[in-house]
Amino acid sequence: MRLKILNTILALSILTIGTVATASAQLPGTRTSAQIPFDFIVGEQTLPAGMYQVRRIGDGPYLLYIQNVDDRREAVIFLTTLVDDVNSIRQSALVFHRYGDVYFLAQITSRYEGIARELQPSEQERRMERGLASNNKAPESQSVPLAAN
Repeated sequence: MRLKILNTILALSILTIGTVATASAQLPGTRTSAQIPFDFIVGEQTLPAGMYQVRRIGDGPYLLYIQNVDDRREAVIFLTTLVDDVNSIRQSALVFHRYGDVYFLAQITSRYEGIARELQPSEQERRMERGLASNNKAPESQSVPLAAN
């Protein structure tokens, strides 16, 4: 009897692991990379120019992780919200807001998933945006293409 229970538990465990691995493999765009040619800010942290990987944390599309490929210590976990008004997304990309020579990660678009995720602006970005608004200007946007891994 005990052997039958252990075999059942083992079979269910293998089935669960196989299902999770298959589901993860079928989620397109869960890990992507981009060569970012400038220093940029995510939340309150400044990251140097370089090759970065972006991936989900868990199955949901909201919590993401960006990490420098060459220096794994350069990494940030951040929360996003889905953009409601998404017309046809032509490419997967990281979208940055630029204020002079300061870049803030603002949005991530995924052509494979057909969604865009937006980051909440940091206090520093909001201050810079208010400064531009007082001059009737808006931040410039710059996109960096993402490649699926």
